[in-house]
Amino acid sequence: MEHATAPGRGEAPARVPCTPPAAAELFEIAVLDTTAEDGQARWHTIGWGVDRADAHTIAESYVTRPMCPYAAAQVRHNGHLVGIHRRPT
Repeated sequence: MEHATAPGRGEAPARVPCTPPAAAELFEIAVLDTTAEDGQARWHTIGWGVDRADAHTIAESYVTRPMCPYAAAQVRHNGHLVGIHRRPT
């Protein structure tokens, strides 16, 4: 397996960002899945919003939908949590 190397650093691996530049403008939407067989809740990315309002609207729809709503949905931008939505009780 080949690794990228940083210029002037010999064979030292270069740090490659996980988020491409265009995607850095997007807002990540993740949902809390509580249905795992082992009983552990896990966050899963389910999509991206093109702006903050779009992402919050999508996240809210996943916790309020009539069939199988998720327990929670969160919105992140560049890895930072900017909002969380919970299923109404």
